[in-house]
Amino acid sequence: MQLFGTAMMEKRQEQRELTDLRKQVGSLEQRLANAELANRVDLVALEEVRQLVTSLQTELAVDKEELGLYRNLLQTGGTETGLMIGELMLRRLPNGPGVVYRLVVQQKETKLKRIKVNINITLKGSQNNEEQSFGIELLDGQIDSSPIKVEFKYFHILEGVIDLPSGFVPTELMAEVWKKGVNSSRVERSFDWQFDQF
Repeated sequence: MQLFGTAMMEKRQEQRELTDLRKQVGSLEQRLANAELANRVDLVALEEVRQLVTSLQTELAVDKEELGLYRNLLQTGGTETGLMIGELMLRRLPNGPGVVYRLVVQQKETKLKRIKVNINITLKGSQNNEEQSFGIELLDGQIDSSPIKVEFKYFHILEGVIDLPSGFVPTELMAEVWKKGVNSSRVERSFDWQFDQF
């Protein structure tokens, strides 16, 4: 009986310890589940913040680009008058093979009035080790014919997406601008084919 009583006491003690351990395991499992849930919430919030930062950086780059554009347009220095071709901006499409371009044409006169202008753009380069050139109307699906006819008072922004032909390696972009019916107003400018950094 004494041996049985001792064994029973040990068994009850072990049962109490087992019950305590089960409670501790349950508590730890609940804490683990809470930590995993908090981790998932943190990951979702982190991804949302990352996407927001990426979006804001893209907007900032666009704003900086436009600010530079307008700053150049509003500069009053220099003695040049008449038609002018501004800087060319080239940027690769993030999700495709195309190239985004932007070219500004403006006029500087003492008395500005609306003018009709023709714009001709040619892309020069090599294809299969031979010199080749393409008009913008063959590379940009939004442009039907060349020269491009526009009308403006202060400036015009020509922009679109160039789809380069297979195997064509561009080296230079040529731009020509002239007032409609005034061939003597023709202005030409060439640009090296290089991408802008953003």
